Amino acid sequence: MLAPWRVCADSVVWLRTALSFIALAVVLVACGDDPAPEATFLISQATPTSTDDYRRLAEDDPAGRDSMFEKAVEALSADIANDPTSVDAHVKRGAVYATMYRYSGLTSNRDEGIAEKALDDFSSAIDLEPNNVEAFIGRGNTHNSRQEREEAKEDYQTALELLNESIYLNPNDVEAYMLRANVHLSTREPDKAIQDRDAAVRLDPGNSLAYYHRGAAYSATGEVEKAIDDFGMVILLDPNFAHAYNIRGLMYGRAGAHEKALEDFNEAISLNPNLRWAYSNRGNVYVGMGEYDKAIQDYGKAIEIRTYPAAYYGRGQAYFLKGEYGRAIQDYSAAIDSYPEFAGAFIERGDALRSKGEYASAVQDYDAAIGLNGNDPRSYYGRGLAHSSLGDASKARADFNKALELGHDQDEVEAELKKLDGSP
Repeated sequence: MLAPWRVCADSVVWLRTALSFIALAVVLVACGDDPAPEATFLISQATPTSTDDYRRLAEDDPAGRDSMFEKAVEALSADIANDPTSVDAHVKRGAVYATMYRYSGLTSNRDEGIAEKALDDFSSAIDLEPNNVEAFIGRGNTHNSRQEREEAKEDYQTALELLNESIYLNPNDVEAYMLRANVHLSTREPDKAIQDRDAAVRLDPGNSLAYYHRGAAYSATGEVEKAIDDFGMVILLDPNFAHAYNIRGLMYGRAGAHEKALEDFNEAISLNPNLRWAYSNRGNVYVGMGEYDKAIQDYGKAIEIRTYPAAYYGRGQAYFLKGEYGRAIQDYSAAIDSYPEFAGAFIERGDALRSKGEYASAVQDYDAAIGLNGNDPRSYYGRGLAHSSLGDASKARADFNKALELGHDQDEVEAELKKLDGSP
């Protein structure tokens, strides 16, 4: 079984998706000449520029992002039809398409055509304005999402050169530091990202978005206490931001401070009773505390608000730990149906099937998990147990050795190997 906090990242899917494109969003302020106030509002939701935009994105989520994205695309397309040379409109529409593409990747309906539209818009913006840093970052992010590493690397490098020059010419440019930090995160240099966000906070200590992003960077580097402090500053500056309590609750959970985590999730839910992530995350805490019925209730509420895989997965864990393997299998299956690349759900369903004595089916799930992520020792250990139960000692031994190689608990593996060798 996974520890409950291993799935927290999935339960704040929007945070992860939005941060991937915040490098664009920081400077994508809606123009004063947008065709209508509604269009401005929708575009700002798709390209957040403040914690207020994040609030609308995260906390109005049950209304559905898909419709919001479609309306934003419609408004921006009208802008481009009126003025095909509008760099701003191309970059914004590219950002919307890119976010739609990332979001679609969390379901079974990833649409490569949307990614192509994003790339086309960013490239059009670059053709019109060769030094547009937001367009290079957006195109790099989209290439990165498609596993096109060399193309992404080239765009990120160009963006860094432009940002380095901007900061050299104006060392007080907060937006440039924020953008460069996100490029560093995309290129897997979180320490450099934190340095740039330190500069942004120093230059603009009242900027809640700067603390929000630095907290996310600290989370990525495992500096949980610093992340907690930064999300605490977000709350101090914006005390009604329910999602900030939700994120800080996640950090407290990672630190093992379950009671503080519960306090934050309770406050998030008090501020917004429809914040589904807060229910799911509170369910994670209850699982960690062994209060499985409370966890099941919270996951059910999250699913009722809007279906998403992490809530099914979490509820499956709670049912598994209660010994209700049939219900666990149903929830893991629902998680997989929603997100077919969810390797952890295949592992957990394999464990539940094995617990029911359905060893051949368990092997199939472990196979699927290994196909998605061949570096998780739990897949091999579980498959080894299933092969052992099926009487195939050779395959079991190979799997146990592979699990050991990948870092599975040595005592557990050696105990199973002794059983295969006939030792007591």
